[in-house]
Amino acid sequence: MKLHSSYYSIIPLAFGAFCMGVAELVIAGMLEKVSHFFSITQQEAGYLVAIYAFGVIIGAPLLTIPLSRFDRKKQFLINIGIFGLANAVVYMSSNFYLTALARFVAGCMHGVFFVIATLIALQVAQKGRETQAIAIVVSGLTLSMICGVPLGSFLGNTLGFQSVFLLVFCCAFMTFFLSLFFMPKNLKSQKTRFFDLILSCKSLPMCKAFLITACFCGSIFALYTYIEPFFLSNPYFNKDKLSWILLLYGVFGVGGNFFGGKLTDSKGSHKSLLIALGMLSLSLLLMTWSIHYPFVAIFNFCSVGFWAFSCVAPLKKFAMEYAVAYTPETIESSISINEASFNIGIAIASLIGGVVLTHIGVSFIPLTAFIIAFTPVVLLIFSKRLDTQ
Repeated sequence: MKLHSSYYSIIPLAFGAFCMGVAELVIAGMLEKVSHFFSITQQEAGYLVAIYAFGVIIGAPLLTIPLSRFDRKKQFLINIGIFGLANAVVYMSSNFYLTALARFVAGCMHGVFFVIATLIALQVAQKGRETQAIAIVVSGLTLSMICGVPLGSFLGNTLGFQSVFLLVFCCAFMTFFLSLFFMPKNLKSQKTRFFDLILSCKSLPMCKAFLITACFCGSIFALYTYIEPFFLSNPYFNKDKLSWILLLYGVFGVGGNFFGGKLTDSKGSHKSLLIALGMLSLSLLLMTWSIHYPFVAIFNFCSVGFWAFSCVAPLKKFAMEYAVAYTPETIESSISINEASFNIGIAIASLIGGVVLTHIGVSFIPLTAFIIAFTPVVLLIFSKRLDTQ
């Protein structure tokens, strides 16, 4: 069976998403190696995680502006090229501050990547299968969590943490050359200005879309960030079992990702997002109860993964539809702010989860995540009324 021409663009995008996921998350599992290499504390090594996340937040809305003068193919090639070079610097550097700077640059490119990748996927996709195209791109990120990060951590802890970034560099440039030869050239873009970001933020419907994105992503990480102390609060679980549970969570996430794409193409973004977020909220709420029954808790946590990743494709399509409807002259700026909202939600919700863990107790983490996840459900229910006001 012959592949549709759109897949020659979409598959490199998914491969790029895999690279981004590994580069962002793998270092968290190698902080001890990093601290020994640079002769610093593990807390200071953790700044390499934080500075990457800061780069993602900054890069998504701001760096799309200078890149907007180029067509989409050139945007992507510049983006993945700089990302690859930044990881090459991490591989070669023996100076902590140079490594931190390279991590910041890589994070900026990560933020820009998902703006460009989303727009390219929507442009090249077969009519009626746009959301499935987004789901394929996001599957690269999901697969990085399942196999890329664990294998990268093993490689880094065996051969040295910098070896992982050499691998990321090689994968990034493989993506670069695949895109160079197979991605079509006629992918036009919309030129943007800094003022366009302000115009996008002045649109109340778009602000609602940004809030939905931030709350969705925040709800997942409010639980996921503290999943180890939550599961270990039950004596049945230990760290070895938790590793397998997280792997299973990722497998369910891949299934949910593709399910969300197909659901959106058949039901529309609004209805699909309402269904997926509603089920995610219910799954998070039940975690408070299910933790007392080990096998039920495992299935419940996997259902969280399934419905969480089911939300991604309809959420991106929802934001794009809102951008077209309410900010037609600043579509790319609206999409870039929406991509930044993912990481803003992660940062704020992880902070809230930390406060809950410290001052209330680990058993209240799922309830906190439920409250955050249910907020966009309420916004979607009253969506049309809010948009017309």
